[in-house]
Amino acid sequence: MNLPVGQHIAAVDMGTNSFHMIIAQTEPHGAFRIVDRMKHWVRLGDGVDKRGRLNPASIDRMVDSLKFFKQLAESYDAEMHCIATSAMRDAPNRNAIAKRIRHELGLVVEIVGGEEEARLVYQGVCAEGYIREEPAYIIDIGGGSTEVIVGDKTGLLAAESLNMGARRYSRQFFAAGNYTSRQINMCHHAAASKIQSVANAYTPFDVHAVYGTSGTIRTLADITAQFCNHDDNTHLTRKDLKQTQTKLIDAVKADQLPDNIEAERKNTLVAGSIILQEVMRALGVKSLRVCPSALREGIIFDRINTAGRLPARPIKAATQAMAKRFNLDCSQIKCVTQTSEIIFEAYAKLLSLNHEAYRLLIAACQLHEVGLAMNHKKIHLHGSYIIAHSNLTGVTQRQQQMLATIVRFHRKASPNKSHAMLKNMRSQDIKTTIALAAMLRLAAALNRTKSGEAANPDITEKKKTWQWSFDKTWFESHDVCIWNADQEKRPLSKLVGKPIQFQHKA
Repeated sequence: MNLPVGQHIAAVDMGTNSFHMIIAQTEPHGAFRIVDRMKHWVRLGDGVDKRGRLNPASIDRMVDSLKFFKQLAESYDAEMHCIATSAMRDAPNRNAIAKRIRHELGLVVEIVGGEEEARLVYQGVCAEGYIREEPAYIIDIGGGSTEVIVGDKTGLLAAESLNMGARRYSRQFFAAGNYTSRQINMCHHAAASKIQSVANAYTPFDVHAVYGTSGTIRTLADITAQFCNHDDNTHLTRKDLKQTQTKLIDAVKADQLPDNIEAERKNTLVAGSIILQEVMRALGVKSLRVCPSALREGIIFDRINTAGRLPARPIKAATQAMAKRFNLDCSQIKCVTQTSEIIFEAYAKLLSLNHEAYRLLIAACQLHEVGLAMNHKKIHLHGSYIIAHSNLTGVTQRQQQMLATIVRFHRKASPNKSHAMLKNMRSQDIKTTIALAAMLRLAAALNRTKSGEAANPDITEKKKTWQWSFDKTWFESHDVCIWNADQEKRPLSKLVGKPIQFQHKA
């Protein structure tokens, strides 16, 4: 189901070097067109202290930029989606920054992991209609990270986000403006080492096209075409990049690059060129086509095609893949999921739970026993750790934190708002997480014996209690489950305002 035609959506890419916003208007058949755009050079990568935190000056620049973006978006009555990437996700103070932005501007910043960033870039290339039946490589070089992606029209096939970006490597190797042979070689070796560590994962794919996205690659294509006297700046070869590297360095040092190249980008181009050369070499790529769309367009494309709030992306596929990888008990997952759905339906309205909350609960059902991969003792703690530290494609950091917390509290101690896992969450997310953990706790308890026969209560509200009525045969043959659920029902009883009473049907 597509969004109504004529609706405006603003997508903000909060990058390491610059912030970009596009405003798109929806068109028939799921299409969209860009009606406005804004860009600010925020240079978050230059505002990092020794502990990796973003400093107050860079945070102020971020807030000021988003303030202007919000004003423009509001002039179009556009819903606004802010996606933070490498610089924010690497910063230890990222949650405090997001909280300040939410407090001062009323904007929710989604801090996405590397794989989710890669997925959105892939969606942006899809929006251009470039992706066909055959697999294609997509290379995106940002200020702080480089995404290497392979996908076809069925979806994303593989993705890696590497901590090497044009600004990151410029600061690391060329901070003093010294483009010596030694520094250049060091940069080449660092980039080669990063990409070689993951290159083998891409060899099985029979790739028929290669696309380069991001401002760095587009700018390199323009400059290389000028250096080589080519008319075509839509394609870029590794041979041309290598042959023109000396010219590029000389032009940067002498400040003789074309005037249309923004000053903030000029000092990052040498590092960007080196990164691109090494990625292409490791993947066996001789040339690529420049794609004008990337993460921002991917946000719009994703929003239109999910027809829901952006954070409610497909979580199910990521958690199913993890459940399969850890060989979890499919029968038990099915039973716990079935019971959880009944509980959610009974209390969703009362507890103000939306469809995203439903997806998170089903995802938690998928993974509630993933801790068994480490040890049968304290599986809730082990499971929470595994989820929190895994790459879950299609899941934002916010959702991943909620999911890990739900699994953490589905057994043993019940959560409270002062717990470390909850204290940096938004107030509504805390309420949702506590409610879902209470639901999962009871669903897991009612299926404790793993009989393969799910608990299916009829839940009705009485004057003083909530009555959960079970089939008599099931009730009498699952007394251990009923006893266990009696021990675990207090957190949910407290939330729904009345005691929960278990009984069999007459």
